[in-house]
Amino acid sequence: MKKLVSILVAGALVSMLGIAHAAPTKAVTVFTDPAGDADNGQGTGQSIPAGFDLLSGTVARDGANLVFTITEADMPPNGALPEGFRLMWHFGIGGKEYRFTAKSADIGKPDPLSGPNGTDRIGQVWLDGVFRLENWVEGATVAVLSTPTYNTLGYLDGAFDPAAKTITVKVPMKLIKAKPGQVVAGGTGAAASTSCQICWVPQYAERSLTPQTIIDYATMNTTYKIPK
Repeated sequence: MKKLVSILVAGALVSMLGIAHAAPTKAVTVFTDPAGDADNGQGTGQSIPAGFDLLSGTVARDGANLVFTITEADMPPNGALPEGFRLMWHFGIGGKEYRFTAKSADIGKPDPLSGPNGTDRIGQVWLDGVFRLENWVEGATVAVLSTPTYNTLGYLDGAFDPAAKTITVKVPMKLIKAKPGQVVAGGTGAAASTSCQICWVPQYAERSLTPQTIIDYATMNTTYKIPK
């Protein structure tokens, strides 16, 4: 009986330590953007739907994940705009370039331009949002939403929250080989070099040229050092 009690106590302590380790750290605001500047003043005359006006973004560590949170002036309900618009956030860490993309719904249409990754979503339906992590292979010459120079690393946990007007994306640290003490900075390659480091774009057949079609964009003006 004493042995059983000892095992239970040890298990409880391990559980408590696990919970403590998984507790998220304080979020750091890494970018801000003025309200009301969606459409980037391009003078296209197009009516831009509500939900694409960036306000701010934060990064925090939650256990083995980095949590990116974007706050917007307004946003449409979940699934209201499938396939039509996508958020991109380019960032760099450890000398490597990555980006995640997010959209409110996805019908599983494959990307014909993404080379070997073009069939990775056939037959899947994601109605609660889809979040994809990619890395950029140096040598891209055209800043498009998806090209063979982007490799899909995996699909991420995330959420669109219309009530809070936020989009949250969890990036596992192991997918980007991130370690405590490293710094997450704004990306500089590919679309990030065309005023699309953090941006909303419309997508057409999984493709969106930048900067011609940027609805709203922002730039990381603060880096994030991963805490222990």
